Amino acid sequence: MNATIADGTSFWHRLPIVQTLHELEKGPRSFLWYVSFNVVGWQCVLGPALVLLARRIEMPPSWVGRLLSFTPLSMILVLFGVRIISRVGSKRLMLVAWLSRNIIVCGVFFIPWVYENWGPRAAWYVLMGSTLGFCIARAIGAGGWWPWLHELVPANQRGLYFSAETMVTNLISVLVFGVQALILMNSQTLGRYLLIFMIGVMAGLTSLIYIARIPGGRGSAEKEGDIETFGSYFRVLSDLPYLRFLAVSSLSFSCVAWYTSCSILYMRDALGMSSGYITAITSAGSLGILLTIRAWGRFADHSGSARAMSKTLFAFSLATLFFLLLLPDEGWTRWAVLPAAVMAAVFNAAFNVSANRANLNFIKATGLVAYTNTWSIVTSIALGITPIIAGKIIDAWGLDGFRLCFAAAGIGGVLCAMLCRVTVPDGEPVEMSVTELLNPGLPIRTLARIFYITAGFHQSNRNPNHRAPQSPDL
Repeated sequence: MNATIADGTSFWHRLPIVQTLHELEKGPRSFLWYVSFNVVGWQCVLGPALVLLARRIEMPPSWVGRLLSFTPLSMILVLFGVRIISRVGSKRLMLVAWLSRNIIVCGVFFIPWVYENWGPRAAWYVLMGSTLGFCIARAIGAGGWWPWLHELVPANQRGLYFSAETMVTNLISVLVFGVQALILMNSQTLGRYLLIFMIGVMAGLTSLIYIARIPGGRGSAEKEGDIETFGSYFRVLSDLPYLRFLAVSSLSFSCVAWYTSCSILYMRDALGMSSGYITAITSAGSLGILLTIRAWGRFADHSGSARAMSKTLFAFSLATLFFLLLLPDEGWTRWAVLPAAVMAAVFNAAFNVSANRANLNFIKATGLVAYTNTWSIVTSIALGITPIIAGKIIDAWGLDGFRLCFAAAGIGGVLCAMLCRVTVPDGEPVEMSVTELLNPGLPIRTLARIFYITAGFHQSNRNPNHRAPQSPDL
């Protein structure tokens, strides 16, 4: 029998994730069934286990940086997908691409044999080739995802949808990382890592069933309409407000990537943590996201993406700067890294929700595929180049290289947080004098407000239809 609250509501229906799913319309909700299985595949194939496997076969940090760059940089391929997405449709394209990527990544299962017969360097090439093939196949199909979302998710539910997607993703991730931590605990064999990849492939193949069940996503071959061509990009390039937003968003994602590309390496190589413990920390971050992301999705719908992007990026930057205080030889560092990593994960996710919402609201129906492809390409370049540079810096300077990466993420993030307020039109701008900007109490007041929102106390979490008056905080 279900536990009930005083008003007769089931306990389970009071859970944030259940409430959010009930609030979504049928179309957006159908995406979440696919997301549930896709995230298992993603976290098993391109999650922390990928970095840990790479280091297990002795791949140097500079190579790991290139490995991490494959996912975003391969997204450049969507540049050439305007016509095929428009003609074939998102659903058909994604089905073929997602099937292909799961077949290609099976190359990693040859790593033990290659490692045994030809040595570590040959195993590096197998891992690099399998990952690159997976990413290329994904990129070919990923161009259809944004137009499909724009088709099915109504404007007034976009913040809610992205928060729901993030909650589902992190609920599954908590379970996945927990299982991975148990698998990798005290692991000395490559077989443990490959078991994780096997789980990922099986989940990826299962996700195809749910892609086929999502409504819409048809191309011009199935419905009346004009085929969008490569010339649609000129419409995007003439949209100066969107280009300003795109530039600042890309710089912001680059700041995030300075942290994400080195944090796991730092915990493993500089702090000497085991693969199991690192995966447990990652799981704790996913749990933190699960508990807080609904509040940030509601805040973005309530107060606008500009405020949400600025606040979340500012908080993320403070978390990355805290890593500069973690000393490898101190016993307390092993425990102090946990809140810093969880805080970085929470506000990284909240920033992504806010930025994605802003992008969907910014783009126009005319030239839809060109807009969404441009967003994918430019942000992916920022996310792809940063890990390569970070890997080379860490290889060259060791511990000081890690610190430089954290400083770049933190300082750059604070600057981008301020730029978000003037380049993102989704939300009323705040007029602030130079005196107010230099007020030492402003960051403290902003930080207090950030944690107030994160805890779910902001009025947007109680009455999302009410718009709050503008206040002079970041």
